[in-house]
Amino acid sequence: MTSNNPGHINNLSRAHTNALKQTWIGLIDAISKETSLQGKQIADSVYGDELFRAVGYDNPDVLVLRWLRSRKWNVNASINHIMETLKWRHDWGVAEILANGERAVSQEEISTGKTYFMGRDRAGRPVCCIHPKEHIKGQFPHEFSEKLTVFCVETYRKLLQPPIEAVTIIFDMGGCETKNMDFHQIKFLITVIDKYYPDSLGLILVLNFPWIFNKSWMLVKSWLSPSVQKKVRFIRTAEELSEVIDLSVLPKRLFGTQPDFKFIPPTAEDEAMFNALRADTKGKAIAEAAHRDAVRNYLSITIQWLNGNENRNILLERKKARKQLRHAFEQLSPYISTRTHYHRVGVIKEPIFQVAYDKLVHGNDKEEPSVTFF
Repeated sequence: MTSNNPGHINNLSRAHTNALKQTWIGLIDAISKETSLQGKQIADSVYGDELFRAVGYDNPDVLVLRWLRSRKWNVNASINHIMETLKWRHDWGVAEILANGERAVSQEEISTGKTYFMGRDRAGRPVCCIHPKEHIKGQFPHEFSEKLTVFCVETYRKLLQPPIEAVTIIFDMGGCETKNMDFHQIKFLITVIDKYYPDSLGLILVLNFPWIFNKSWMLVKSWLSPSVQKKVRFIRTAEELSEVIDLSVLPKRLFGTQPDFKFIPPTAEDEAMFNALRADTKGKAIAEAAHRDAVRNYLSITIQWLNGNENRNILLERKKARKQLRHAFEQLSPYISTRTHYHRVGVIKEPIFQVAYDKLVHGNDKEEPSVTFF
């Protein structure tokens, strides 16, 4: 799936655009009813904040379209599920996990190598490698594993490069035993991706599947939506896998040539940066205010568009507002998220962290390139 496919941002029919508009209208109204704030002022509400934190670096329309596609263009269902997601993010503390990054999850669990990202498939999608063999049921509390799941899903979003909008997952079932089959964790992963990060899966490749687990697979399959079931492929050989992914980008344990995953924990520099930025409450307040202003501006222009104003100037202004929103989020990012293993190995390049830190510590106002990933 890319942004050029039908129903995606670069390929919308009139019916798709109308559904997008109706969803925006209903979503703004739903947040207004929950918060008693109207129109662009929902930027100051807890759910307005959650919405645009969830948008992150994305085009807001891209996020809304994910729900529309996953809910088969049912506007009311999409609005309800978006609101449910915003409440889940708030109640579950997604912002807190992102603010603390790898400090919010068990680094011992990350180090097991049970899940990580490495390379891209032939369609350009980031590849998430999952090795159930490295997960022993009960070794870590469910809360730890659930936080790691959410953290990984949020991390993969920074690996997406337009027009790519989805990820490919490899489930390597090699060496898997009964002790590794954690149905609670499997169901949590399925629920989170389906309900709160919809239409984010490109393919699910099941490798080295032991058919003694066939009954287990039938249970798991019943939890998958029909659209996700169609994306599951059982891979039996390296040749089959190479049809989807160039093996040279994969680790040796997956028939590749890359070194197997080894987690690199936060460095002393990472910790110094984290502590300095978290102590900079004034800088955070300024960045938050600028982001809220950008959200209000985006919503103000979007509301004009929703009310039927589709002249060229409005469309250009909305595009400009979207870029301003992205820039404001970039400036806010060092205060609400952290560098990760993927920053340390050069997979994710987010120079704003170093820029903000240098400015804070050394008074360095040097401009850096905008964020780029992979």
